[in-house]
Amino acid sequence: MGTMKALACVAWALSLINVVMAADYVVGNPAGGWDGRTDYKSWAAAQTFAAGDNLTFKYNSYHSVMEVTKDAFEACTTTDPIFYDNSGSTTISLTMPGTRYFICGAPGHCLGGMKMVVEVADRPAPTTPTSPPLLQPPRRAGHKKHRKRYCPPETLHAPAPAPTVQAAEADFPFAMFAPMSAPPPPPPTSGGLTVL
Repeated sequence: MGTMKALACVAWALSLINVVMAADYVVGNPAGGWDGRTDYKSWAAAQTFAAGDNLTFKYNSYHSVMEVTKDAFEACTTTDPIFYDNSGSTTISLTMPGTRYFICGAPGHCLGGMKMVVEVADRPAPTTPTSPPLLQPPRRAGHKKHRKRYCPPETLHAPAPAPTVQAAEADFPFAMFAPMSAPPPPPPTSGGLTVL
């Protein structure tokens, strides 16, 4: 029985494979890096970003990560960023679908190519797994298959009252003359009618 439950659980877990998991991306090719040597336009185009994914920027102290508006991105303006960090390792959560714009805030780096547009798609809803198949253990040779019958539980009722036993004398008129609790009368001796 335990093996059956384990197999059913495995089958159900395998049906969850269709559930899409969030991904973590280290920005840059090939080993990752926010460094000015990577073609970030090509790198971002080769990825498929979805809501729930994370971007990690790894860089040295000469660089920073700024999230900016589309206009600031196109002009490489660093004066009013949406987000700024220069810690050396920055993780950005892509929480919603849409377009996000990132640049390096060091002077001249954005103009030199340290800028990236990220298109975030909506994550498809996970598919509802189907019920796992019913698994049956293999039958042994010569063993008959027994069928289990399902009996739904009965609705609980108060116990029926015990039947009332009445004396038979009340229902039979002759009982007045020969009560059933008394021994039977002796049989007639002469073969004639006996009058009571």
